[in-house]
Amino acid sequence: KEELTTDISRMLIFGSGSSARKELLISVGMAPDKVVTPDVDERLKANENPRQYVKRVAIEKAVSIFSEKQSYLITADTIVTVGKRLLMKTSDETRAKEYLNLLSGRRHSVYTAFCVKHRGLIHLKLVRTVLKMRLLTEKEIMAYIASGEWVGCAGGYSIQGRAKCFFPFISGCYSNVVGLPLPSLIGVLSALGFYIK
Repeated sequence: KEELTTDISRMLIFGSGSSARKELLISVGMAPDKVVTPDVDERLKANENPRQYVKRVAIEKAVSIFSEKQSYLITADTIVTVGKRLLMKTSDETRAKEYLNLLSGRRHSVYTAFCVKHRGLIHLKLVRTVLKMRLLTEKEIMAYIASGEWVGCAGGYSIQGRAKCFFPFISGCYSNVVGLPLPSLIGVLSALGFYIK
């Protein structure tokens, strides 16, 4: 009985369809016991700023997924901002090219909000990373579009792939840009009694 309780109390549920986020968890020894893809409306609401948007979506994902009280449910959402523009996830080539042209040679911010739901309470944290993309040539942009790595990524790029050579400057958490700020997440989990084996 005691062993069973321990297993349930250590159950890690990952509420995301993102393979990049899942790989991040696995890479630090936190392979999820269960993966659930949340079904929430991720459209931007009127007058919603980037911080409000990612926090709302991360919370809605946590609320939408059932989890046992003793388990630990993780949900997250990531957005890219440049100037006053929000660059959402895209699977459209024209949009991705537009995003890369917009980011080329400029600084931008990546915001990730994540939630840990445990014992009926949702613990929310927001992390920001600032990056500068070097000036890309048209040829580089077209080659990156052809690679398909950008599909489903906020800002039209995936930093863990070919795009890692686009960034001479990163200030803040690298894994946050991938989609999950691991140091902050592990800090929240540890405070709630979850430790990596």
